[in-house]
Amino acid sequence: MSEESTSGPPPPAPPPPAASPWLYAGPLLLLLVLIFLPLVRGTETLILRDVLNAHLPMKWSQAEAMRHGTFPIIDPYRAGGQPLAGNLNAAPFYPDNVLYLLGSTFWAFNVHFWLHLMLAPFAFHWLARSWGLDREPAWAAAACYTVSGFFLSHLNFYNLVAGVALAPALVAACLDLVRHPRRRGLLAPVVAVLWTLLVLGGDPLMGILAFLLAVSGVALTWRQRPASSGGTALALLAAAFAAGTLIALPQIVELLRILPISYRGYQGYDEKVATISSLDPRQAAEWLLPFLFGRPDVIDRGAFWGLQFYTGFPPFYFSLYPGLLTFALIAAAGRPRGRAAAWAWAWIAFGVFFSLGRFNPVAQWLLTWQKSLRYPIKLWLPVAVGASLLCGIGFARLRDGSGAAEGARRRMRWTLLLLGLAFAAFWLFLSAAPRPAEAWMSLFIPRPAEFIANERLRWAGLTFLTVLLLLALGLALGISRRWWRIGGPLLLLLHAGSQLWLLRPLYPMDSVVPYQNPPPALRWVPASVLVVNPDYNYLFGPSQLRQGKFPEPTLRWVERRSFYELFPFSGPLWNLRYELNTAPEGLDAFLSRRAQGAVKGAKTNEERFRLLAAWGVGRVLVDHPLTPPSARSRLLATVPSFGGELYVYEVLDRAPEVFLARRVFHERDIPTAFRRLASPELDPRSDAVLMGKAGPLEETGGGTARFLRVAPEEIEVEAEAGPGGAFLVLQRANLLFLADLDGRPVQVRTANAHHLGVRIPAGRHRVRFWIDRRPLHRALWGAAAGLIGVVGLGWWGTRTARTSGTSGTAGIP
Repeated sequence: MSEESTSGPPPPAPPPPAASPWLYAGPLLLLLVLIFLPLVRGTETLILRDVLNAHLPMKWSQAEAMRHGTFPIIDPYRAGGQPLAGNLNAAPFYPDNVLYLLGSTFWAFNVHFWLHLMLAPFAFHWLARSWGLDREPAWAAAACYTVSGFFLSHLNFYNLVAGVALAPALVAACLDLVRHPRRRGLLAPVVAVLWTLLVLGGDPLMGILAFLLAVSGVALTWRQRPASSGGTALALLAAAFAAGTLIALPQIVELLRILPISYRGYQGYDEKVATISSLDPRQAAEWLLPFLFGRPDVIDRGAFWGLQFYTGFPPFYFSLYPGLLTFALIAAAGRPRGRAAAWAWAWIAFGVFFSLGRFNPVAQWLLTWQKSLRYPIKLWLPVAVGASLLCGIGFARLRDGSGAAEGARRRMRWTLLLLGLAFAAFWLFLSAAPRPAEAWMSLFIPRPAEFIANERLRWAGLTFLTVLLLLALGLALGISRRWWRIGGPLLLLLHAGSQLWLLRPLYPMDSVVPYQNPPPALRWVPASVLVVNPDYNYLFGPSQLRQGKFPEPTLRWVERRSFYELFPFSGPLWNLRYELNTAPEGLDAFLSRRAQGAVKGAKTNEERFRLLAAWGVGRVLVDHPLTPPSARSRLLATVPSFGGELYVYEVLDRAPEVFLARRVFHERDIPTAFRRLASPELDPRSDAVLMGKAGPLEETGGGTARFLRVAPEEIEVEAEAGPGGAFLVLQRANLLFLADLDGRPVQVRTANAHHLGVRIPAGRHRVRFWIDRRPLHRALWGAAAGLIGVVGLGWWGTRTARTSGTSGTAGIP
């Protein structure tokens, strides 16, 4: 017999020799640097959604206070002084806030975004390595995570981007701490610091999800630890999380101070609000074609139209498009064959199950029961993490030298082929049969025929580009079979480049210059008066902001107009204080939110202006003339603005900023108090309303009041009350303020439904309103103890490492 007939099957080919990891990581990192270089330089800013309209004004207020040598408890520019230190939306204690002392506000503000964008691939690479992947597959997983629609959507949210960037790193640090005893001296402090950053990052849900991901990973890989070090590893993990929590204690304390009196803590969300942004199964179509339901960065043709697919509200994440390579690599990964894949699939199932929200009875019940959380789609984090890890596993199997590589390549080829055929057929339908296509699209696109025709062309263009991308991916896959060092990096380059290009609407940028140019309306709006711009919160009805004449129909011109027309979020830039300007996250004072609702629900402009007069508002800026005009308003000026006009009204006969009321109305509850404030019987210059117990009209001795000192968190007033005493009203939100009368504590009452008030006996007195900073100071001592604990963790981990055996082995996907 010949030698060939007796030697058996040939051994499997070895995997390709390892190339430099930068061949895989470099293209992604270089693309990120090139695209976001304007943010790094500080010449441009992100502008979509909450970036400028919610986060920037809070950070501007905080930066201003820090530059004056104080850490702010409240934001004096919003609704009479709303929470800042306790508002997670502002991430007030996050370490990179120190950058506001080193550079311009716009630059430091955008550092928070691009810094975490650049950290994300390294964090996920670490996670993939902790699950046992080689460097090249780990970078593939990192690329799939970083340029996914899920992650890039967080460039709209200052308070979320840190959580999604650092969550993979926390999981990796916990896995390595358990499995590698000799590195515990370093890893235990790292776990503590990462946990601190997740708590301070701005969203508790992201921190909780990261914690659960880490705990489940540790539990699943527990048997891989060195047998003699299990108890020590658990003790170190527990101590690390405890130390991290202590460091974050100032944030926790300030949150707990304001939570009981906030809208979210006092009332909470009903079922409808709690389940906004649930995952409608029909949204899955957008996973294949990005922005299928319209783009968020335009306001004309191609603008977002798909509210009916997103629970009737604009999407929380405008895109969850993962990229077509993601689907192909998950197919290449095949069935779960190890702990890493099992962990990934379990968390994908968990995330999809609970992201369904109102479309899943279990998730709906949980969200309705707790009343404090909303936006179920935020539970997509485990899906993104699990899917990206599977991409790394699939990439590893493509380069595997065994027979498994051929199976992985076959699955990937079929996936690309089927997707290509489906998209080619869809493109032919859109291009070759325009009338049937538009008739079909009109069934679910609630727009005119011209808009639908443009959507058909937009869809056809996206589909054609997708077909080309699939062909390029197929070509790169073929190249990788013979020349892995070329084909493998080429797959990642095509994926990263196409994702960053297709998903550009998620991170529109604009020059910072237009937002810092003083608007002409400032001439009629002095910093000494309270201001209301009702168009932002629709207080006087629908806004016409998007109906202006713009050089181009893009979001940046809408944002420029809003700053030009002095919308409330521009207030801190010009030292303007806006009444009724509450933030959307529900952590502002409950009564201030109710006051906003009272103006919105008023039946006439006359009632609205009576309410505003009672709260001391001096200017109203609106984009249309008031019809009919209010007797309490006087038109000061009209300012040309983008094809329309901005109308500047003065509120007449308004309440002073501080005064002694001559008459006090006693009302039973909040609704009756608002009705009294809007009634013609009330004179806002000398009357006040108290809630709690209905009673007869109270006549007081009246008197005079003047400011002695005004600071954001401490106000001193000299008051001289007539016989029988009087009731002092201060136009500040009743939130956290205490009061002293001649150095002695006095009860603070809620005046005029949401402002401050105190009883004043007859005679001359000094009243001091102040916010107690002692809870923050005590919490800072706790944070100091946590920092000392981190040092102790390093010593403890190093000491235990000396007595441990060899390092544990890495997990195998």
